[in-house]
Amino acid sequence: MVDFASLAGAAAMTAAAATAQIHGGQQIVEHGSSAGAPPCASCHGPQFKGDPSVGSPAIAGLSANFIVQRLDHYAGPDGHNAMMRQVASSLSPAERRQVAAYLSTLPKPR
Repeated sequence: MVDFASLAGAAAMTAAAATAQIHGGQQIVEHGSSAGAPPCASCHGPQFKGDPSVGSPAIAGLSANFIVQRLDHYAGPDGHNAMMRQVASSLSPAERRQVAAYLSTLPKPR
């Protein structure tokens, strides 16, 4: 027999965890991290639509998996962009996932 109350409780806990992850990512994206990562808007623009004057791409609305892959790349030995290496290295793997979760919820620029 299926315990629907337990399933509902587990679903609620999962939803709460996802909301907390997105909120944590929003804080980092908007204000930077305590380890020195600047707010994403400082290079990617106020709505994260990119800034051609500094060569930064749009990051709003990209998939969370893609964003995590890119941040992990920049934090690793093959990361070729000095600014993004500093940013990604300042974020823990959990913080990278939070940032990705939040950015993926934003509308893609036109």
